[in-house]
Amino acid sequence: MTVRATPASAADRRGASQAINLWDLREAAKRRLPRAVFELINSASEDNFALAAITSQMNARELLPRVLRGVEKRNQETMLFGRNWSTSFGIAPTGTIGVLRRDIEYSLAEAALASNIPMVLSGASRHSLEDVAKRAPGQVWSQLYAATDPKITADLVARAEACGSGALVWTVDLPVFPKNDRQQRLGYGIPPRPRLCDKFEALLHPSWLIDYLRGGTVGLDHWRKYVPAGSSDHAVHQYYLSQRNALQSWREMELLRRLWKGPLVLKGILNPEDAIRAAELGADGIIVSNHGGFGLDRMPASIDVLPSIVAAVGDRLTVMLDSGVRRGADVLLARALGAKFVFVGRAALYGATAYGTPGAIRAIDILKNEIDRNLGQIGCPDLAELDASYVVPKEMTRVVRPTLPNVREFM
Repeated sequence: MTVRATPASAADRRGASQAINLWDLREAAKRRLPRAVFELINSASEDNFALAAITSQMNARELLPRVLRGVEKRNQETMLFGRNWSTSFGIAPTGTIGVLRRDIEYSLAEAALASNIPMVLSGASRHSLEDVAKRAPGQVWSQLYAATDPKITADLVARAEACGSGALVWTVDLPVFPKNDRQQRLGYGIPPRPRLCDKFEALLHPSWLIDYLRGGTVGLDHWRKYVPAGSSDHAVHQYYLSQRNALQSWREMELLRRLWKGPLVLKGILNPEDAIRAAELGADGIIVSNHGGFGLDRMPASIDVLPSIVAAVGDRLTVMLDSGVRRGADVLLARALGAKFVFVGRAALYGATAYGTPGAIRAIDILKNEIDRNLGQIGCPDLAELDASYVVPKEMTRVVRPTLPNVREFM
């Protein structure tokens, strides 16, 4: 059964319009969700060192303005894989998010269509790729976890092609599931449905509770075709987990390159040697990413390793980045240090969780507006002209040491 997206209410449109920055949208999302559910986007692995680093290391860099450059007209349109997008960022894949809002993946796709940016649908999505792609023809890319069964991998690729996916994004950085202490304490299992022991706390969030009772879930309809008809959400999740391939190697890259003729992107690259290998095997792009802090807790921030990866592969493939983007200035920093495109995860989730499609559109508009203003402030009329000369060298900037996330851990 296809779930239809809930039409935007006047309250959602009004609430979204009043948000000034992503912090406002995050607070609105936090108010809407029970604490146990909010932890899905608030927490990361183990001690949250990697999560803290993605923000602190981005903040450790500064933009160096130029003056008297004539910036009355500014342009942030970006060409990527043969298509012109309205800006230089898209929506990153985020899995098992149906519990945040029943129609959240539809909202993200509709926002991507309205804003002319790409949306990467997670391979662990609540709704199927086919249903989401109908919401935003030509905007949706397909994220892939290569399966243990090569026939399933081949079918996932064929489905992406049939849906007109603009790119295939193979996530390679979570061969083993990480340990999330906060979610374990809150009783998350398989599927990762929240244990709402405090029923009164759930009642304090009526809009979420009504939505949840009407079908909000973390089911994986994208994988439902591979299990017997009528299987429970638990059974679908268990089968999905059984297909997560810890033994995957560069051989899968060779298989995917044969199966997929469009842009092939590897997500989760942090080592220059892996970037070089990806280029040698025919990848069209890579996304430098530490998975938003959800993977290994002792790994560098994406922005820290970006320059060395760009230096290693040059123009042999398209280098992109995700993890740590909270302001338009962060997009400029990544572009100046060599990333051709950037993806945002939590930023889009804040808006879509709080206000549905209007909230997701508002999150995108906030970042686009900040990019525009910052281009003017640094004296760069065109985003394509950014280079390292606009960034103060790291050794000259203030040292921001990672700390455990606190009150404003994401801004």
